[in-house]
Amino acid sequence: MKKQAKKTTDNRIVYLNKDEITDPIKVVHEFFSHAWLPDHLKMLKRWRNDAAFESEKPKKCSPAFLVYNYELTIKLIEAAWLLKNQKPGKLDFDHKQESEIAKCYIKTEKKKLRNYPENLSIREIVKPSSVLQKMFRIYQLDGYKKILHTWLHDALNTCFMEERLSKFEVIIVYEQLLKLFEATWLIRERVKDSN
Repeated sequence: MKKQAKKTTDNRIVYLNKDEITDPIKVVHEFFSHAWLPDHLKMLKRWRNDAAFESEKPKKCSPAFLVYNYELTIKLIEAAWLLKNQKPGKLDFDHKQESEIAKCYIKTEKKKLRNYPENLSIREIVKPSSVLQKMFRIYQLDGYKKILHTWLHDALNTCFMEERLSKFEVIIVYEQLLKLFEATWLIRERVKDSN
């Protein structure tokens, strides 16, 4: 007997409205209007710890805080999916001179910006959209959504859920989200300055 289930398309944009799909940079601006980069990074670390590590202490994140940040993060990931083939926030340097000019530019930009990425390479700082491209080579949009959904449920659960995600999944997704937050922060600051 053949399956009657209709095949659905993975990687669908679910959380963004039409306006945000048309202009995904709006989602980046909205994400950082809720909190500064360091606050988002702290939230991410607390969420990861609540979801992935057993502890005798009570969980640090309230349920409302978790759901709110889960939805913000999913929206940012969907926007990143739409932006991955664009080059927002890219610095225009000659490839041969890129390293020296980039180091000089980064030094100046660090002084100018309130927060500056600490987890991005020089190449990723020059072209923050490369972070978006790399993250979706590891997992597709649907993969991040499924893993973060598990993180949300594990963090909301009052008892520790043993090994629902592998250590690799926790570490790699956490690292990719750190880079995503920093890259989109740079994109936001550079796009804002170019307007």
